[in-house]
Amino acid sequence: MTGQRKAGIVVGVDGSAPAFGAVEWAAREAELRGLPVRLLAVLPGEVTPRDDEGARLRARDVLDTAERAARGRAPAVDVRGDVQRGDAAERLVAESTAAHLLVVGSHGLDESGARLEFGSTAEAAIALAGCPVAVVRESRGPGREGGIVVGVDSAGVADHALDWALHEAGLRGVPLLAVHTWREVAAEDWTDLTSGISDSDRERDAHRLLAERLAGAAERFPDVELHRSVEHDRPVRALLAHAARAELLVIGSRGHAGFTGMLLGSTSRALAHCAPCPLLVVRPPA
Repeated sequence: MTGQRKAGIVVGVDGSAPAFGAVEWAAREAELRGLPVRLLAVLPGEVTPRDDEGARLRARDVLDTAERAARGRAPAVDVRGDVQRGDAAERLVAESTAAHLLVVGSHGLDESGARLEFGSTAEAAIALAGCPVAVVRESRGPGREGGIVVGVDSAGVADHALDWALHEAGLRGVPLLAVHTWREVAAEDWTDLTSGISDSDRERDAHRLLAERLAGAAERFPDVELHRSVEHDRPVRALLAHAARAELLVIGSRGHAGFTGMLLGSTSRALAHCAPCPLLVVRPPA
């Protein structure tokens, strides 16, 4: 894991219920790590001085409410609010370069004020942020029976996410479940179908791969109760099933460098849409 950066935990606040849930979740995370919380409200575009004053007053009211919510969850945490102007996604991504963690709600508001099911701001944050991004649908307290779940892939994209998940489990004193999935090849994968590799071989390889990914984890995190699961399923479906009981779901993602042609992986995008618990997306370090 990287060191804790000076900006602590940055939370995007837009006045929506999911944003306030993200604030409460971030406050508890900051308490666990001994970090400050910075709440950021972003005002869009250029407006007249009179409209600007009104918008800033409304944003300040939202931040005051968010600050009270954060202090109600974690009274000892240093919480500060800031109002900026510009594109919300660009401002949050810019702030993430000095942050330890960026936290956003699972959806926000579009330019017309209509609620978005996921939100372009959250999607841009996941794909482009300079630090891990937590997407919070609602505030979840400790004590959910499933502990923390981390998805482990075959390409190594989730290796950094695994380190974060182990650290999170240690901080929270909860078990960690590492999940790796495999499935039979599709009919169009002719090379694999003619290679002579059976499903039992693929399952055995999946167990071996997960063991390799977890090698040394018990020694580095001796206080973490570590479990593993190899499943014949698609990644999203398997992770959602475990997330229903989890306190936190952690996954890796490649993301994309640059707002132009921004691309978010199908697994991370699907889980950000519908994960039943907070989702932490960790991209490999640049």
